[in-house]
Amino acid sequence: MKDVIQEILITPEDILNKCKELGAQITKDYTEQGTVPYVVGLLRGSVPFMADLMKYLDMDIQIDFMDVSSYQGSKSTGHIRINKDLECNVEGMSILLVEDIVDTGKTLDFLLKLLNFSIHFIHNHI
Repeated sequence: MKDVIQEILITPEDILNKCKELGAQITKDYTEQGTVPYVVGLLRGSVPFMADLMKYLDMDIQIDFMDVSSYQGSKSTGHIRINKDLECNVEGMSILLVEDIVDTGKTLDFLLKLLNFSIHFIHNHI
């Protein structure tokens, strides 16, 4: 992989600093709300970022993972399928959804409708 990288746009240090910043903001927001977030990572790409982010969440959390895909190989099929669902009923829970790449937004839209919850976006760019 290192042989094909032409330019590093975001350094590991930049990502770690953003995790610290987001972790502090998320901790503040959930503490003010008095809720425990159910942190849901979308497999597989979100795992490294989610692991780093969780180090900076200074509160109790619950974690779970979903594997949702609309791709077969490198092409989107347009059909979204759930390969791994959540382990518990999340009705009434405060969900923090962690995704690695949002390209068309179709998978995220599908999940929001499926989970039937309103979402609070933290939209920050590194």
